[in-house]
Amino acid sequence: MTPGGRRVHLVRRDLIFAAVREAGRISRADLVRRTGMARMTVNSLVADLLAAGVLAEEAAAPTGERAGRPARSLTLGPAAGGVVGAVISADGVRVAEADLTGSILDERHHHIDTSDPVTALDAIASVITGTGRVWSTVAGLSAPISGGIVQSSSVLPGWAGIAPAAELSRRVGHRVIVRNDADLCLLGEVGYGVAAGHQDVCYLRVATGIGCGLLLGGVVHHGATGVAGEIGHVQVDETGALCHCGNRGCLETIASPRQILAALETGYGAPITAEQAVELARTDATAERIMADAGRMIGRVVAALANGINPSLVVLDGPLISSDGPIVSGVVESLHRYAQPEVVESTAVRVSALGGRAALLGAVGAALRATPAARGERAFASASSPAPSSVAAPGRRERLVRREMIVEALRGRGSTARSDLVKITRLPRAAVVDILAELRHDGVVELCAPAEPRAGRPSPHFRLTAGGGRLIGLALAGPGIRAVVADGTGHVEESLTVPFPMSNDSHPILRATAEMARELFERHGPEARIAVSVPSPVHPETGRFGARSVLPMFSGFAPAEEIATAVGRPVLVENNAQLAALAEMRRGAARGSRDVLYLKADQHTGAGIVAGGRMHRGAIGYAGEVGHLNVRDIGPLCICGSRGCLSAFLTPAYFGALLENRPSAGGGSPGSQLAAGIFRTGEDRLLSLASGGDRPARRALLDAGRLIGRIVAPLCDVLNPGVVVVGGRFVEAGAFVVDGVREALMRHCAPSAAAGLKVVPAELGSDAEVLGAIEMLL
Repeated sequence: MTPGGRRVHLVRRDLIFAAVREAGRISRADLVRRTGMARMTVNSLVADLLAAGVLAEEAAAPTGERAGRPARSLTLGPAAGGVVGAVISADGVRVAEADLTGSILDERHHHIDTSDPVTALDAIASVITGTGRVWSTVAGLSAPISGGIVQSSSVLPGWAGIAPAAELSRRVGHRVIVRNDADLCLLGEVGYGVAAGHQDVCYLRVATGIGCGLLLGGVVHHGATGVAGEIGHVQVDETGALCHCGNRGCLETIASPRQILAALETGYGAPITAEQAVELARTDATAERIMADAGRMIGRVVAALANGINPSLVVLDGPLISSDGPIVSGVVESLHRYAQPEVVESTAVRVSALGGRAALLGAVGAALRATPAARGERAFASASSPAPSSVAAPGRRERLVRREMIVEALRGRGSTARSDLVKITRLPRAAVVDILAELRHDGVVELCAPAEPRAGRPSPHFRLTAGGGRLIGLALAGPGIRAVVADGTGHVEESLTVPFPMSNDSHPILRATAEMARELFERHGPEARIAVSVPSPVHPETGRFGARSVLPMFSGFAPAEEIATAVGRPVLVENNAQLAALAEMRRGAARGSRDVLYLKADQHTGAGIVAGGRMHRGAIGYAGEVGHLNVRDIGPLCICGSRGCLSAFLTPAYFGALLENRPSAGGGSPGSQLAAGIFRTGEDRLLSLASGGDRPARRALLDAGRLIGRIVAPLCDVLNPGVVVVGGRFVEAGAFVVDGVREALMRHCAPSAAAGLKVVPAELGSDAEVLGAIEMLL
């Protein structure tokens, strides 16, 4: 059999396997109808599977509904096998065996010394190999894993540098996947627990350490290097206790169960178990206060994540967590105190109901998705109408990601050789050939002539297909309204700016934007499409600004509807920082990275998040609101109504001491320069001083960068971006803010998150937002 024929045979076998698994009991005639294959092909494949014992056949009981001999039924056979899920922790290994329907057959806890990885892997392998035929094993490990290699961990320090999946697979003789246990807990909660139906989830496991799993847009987020979720090493006290990671005052040194129980033992003079601590907190004020204080500390970090990634659900789990306990109450209290009001209203806090089995159930679910039957189900899914990307099957998601990688590689490059696309994307050549054929069929790409002659055998050249209409991007900003017109491939043909001051009434600028859009539509024809960048969070489903927006002048509006009404066409609207992040990833400083954090460094600080190549908006569009993360409880009053927000420390008023009675580089007194209209704002004056060599102004911008970096370090710990792009007006004066952000992130991030992290200045400047609007239309 040829390699191609062998592949077709395996796919067909997997389809049969999947159909029987899904039905539980099915006749051959129904298999023919279900799979769409010829009867002879089905009979041949069934015969092979029966001979292997993977399927079994038995006579169906007569029902009286049909004449003649009843059809024989196919079911899973004795050799159908199953899967294994395992969780490796400091106190041993928990193992669950399941059949291919997902039913748990056996579940055991093996008290194995896991401090030595070699001994532990041998013991785990002996347990797994004694369970019969196993299609796949998925194991959870209480440590971050990057590139298959275990990183430093407080729970299993001896495992650093080990490649456990490869080691375990060699021992057991079948496929093994090892993942961070927090990610598996998240999968368990989504599949079996309180997170079912949610698309944006933050799962916190407060156990030996403090781990975090993230579900962003329905996809588990791993980060650029696979160490996303390092919440336990978020620094909450710069002068606190030394952590094993090398930083001081990490969350684990203050609020982990180990620290809580140690504090209780000091007070009571005897060892306290987690179960005893939970009971003590119900009646003892000291125990209640210790645990509530730990909850508040965890809650401050949760509030920062709520403002930063805007989940719809936070799940708490661990031996000290109870639904009516002080830790949960402390988390909720801090969430209400430090997160934005609309974020609080849309963020539910729930306690896991899986009794500590979330990781084990998640491991079983992940193992089932790695079986031939699951591959067959994905083949069924791909043959039907494409599912939305947020809920697509894993195989379909992988194909969509590969399509995006190739499309992104073609953006801005024009005619590109297929061989060059293989090098750029690092995808297998066969996959590039296959996906290019699909994109060509869909009208996304087209064959074209090479831009210039090349030696050797010519490789086919491709480019994005130019759409029939123009793309129009508009951006609302402080100086006015910026517009860009591009062709169907995103190539900019025209740009213009209309000065328009931002005020406390958003109606005038929205009306001006609508009028500008109408004029551009009339000029470029009915096939033109439009997207608008706005300086406020936008709900991803309704397109409205929040009723209690962080910018009061935009509260309650539906900008897309207002502009669309004026132009008579649909209009897309998105937050400015999110669009800037998208543009920098595709056209600017973060090209080639799929996990990007964009920081808009100026008096209106914000962030844009690209996770896995896609903009992350959050449950209600508030992802990236870092300007309203708390710096100091008794700090200056912010426009959002809270005190001590980051943005309040970056306003011109906060830099007032530098701006009073100081001439700029252009000469003349400040009064004469303002009268001449040289400076529109205090921000202009600060940047002019720094550009002209004023050392206090430069130092102030460097310090502003350090402050921004320190406050967003928790986001980097949890999101694990590959690139942090620093844009906004503050970078116009030089690299001072960028240097400050870089310095702070290297100082305050967990080492695993800081390793390989690049901090770079934005390349697209003030055009990033409007170019992001163009990119959203592509």
